Amino acid sequence: MARRKRKEEPEKPENAERWLLTYADLITLMMAFFVVMYALSNLQKSKFEALSESLSVAFRGMPGIQAEGSGGHSLSRTNAPLRAAPGTGLSPKRAKKNTPFLERATSTLQSQINTGTIRIDTEARGIVLGLSGDVFFREGQAVLNSESLASLEQIAELLRELPQPIVVEGFTDSTPVGRGGAFTSNLGLSASRAVSVAEALELLGLDKERVAATGYGDAKPLRSNDTPEGRAYNRRVDILIRFDE
Repeated sequence: MARRKRKEEPEKPENAERWLLTYADLITLMMAFFVVMYALSNLQKSKFEALSESLSVAFRGMPGIQAEGSGGHSLSRTNAPLRAAPGTGLSPKRAKKNTPFLERATSTLQSQINTGTIRIDTEARGIVLGLSGDVFFREGQAVLNSESLASLEQIAELLRELPQPIVVEGFTDSTPVGRGGAFTSNLGLSASRAVSVAEALELLGLDKERVAATGYGDAKPLRSNDTPEGRAYNRRVDILIRFDE
C-alpha cells in the first residue's frame, strides 16, 4: 500500500518580525529627540527670564500697554508710554550711521510712542519697531484694526527709504488661546499676525523681496508673564530692520 504524502508546511518567511526591531528603534529615537527638545526649551526659558530681568532693570519705570488679553480674558488698560531707546545694542559704527533714521522715526511716531502703541528699540540684529498686539489687533484675531492702518502707513514711509531687509516677528503671551477661536495655538496666532503686518507693508509700497514674516508664539517673552502688564508687553508684533553682516 502506497504511503500518503504528507502535506508540506509553508515555509515561514525569514525575519518575519524584523520590522518590530526597526519600529522599536524609531520609537527610541523619537523619545530621545523629545527629551533633548524639552531640555533645550528649559534652557531657553532660563535665558529669556534672565533677559527679561535685565531689561526690567535697564528700562525701569517703563510701563506696558494693555487692553484685552489674547487668552480669552479681559485685562485693564494702561496707557503710559513706552520709551524709545536709540543706539542700544548696535555697534558704535552702526548706531552712528543709523542715528538720523532713529531720530526721524522717533519724531514721526512720537504720538504712538507716547500712548504706548509703538516702541522703538535697537539690538545687535538691527532696529526694532514694536507694535502693541492689543492695539493693532482684536483679541484672538489676526486681522489688523482699521484704525491702525494710519500708523502702518507712517512706518512704511520710513522703511521705504532704507535698503535693509525687513523681518516681521509675531509674539504672544503664555496664556493659551481660547477654545472655539480661529487659532488652536499661540504659535499660529503670532505667525498669522506677523503675516498680516508684512502683507500690509507690501501693499503700502515695500518690495516683497525685502519682507519676511515669522511667528514665535510665547517662546520669546520680553517680560515676565506672571503679571498683566508683562503679558500685555509680550503680546506684540516686531518689525525688525536687519543689519546683520
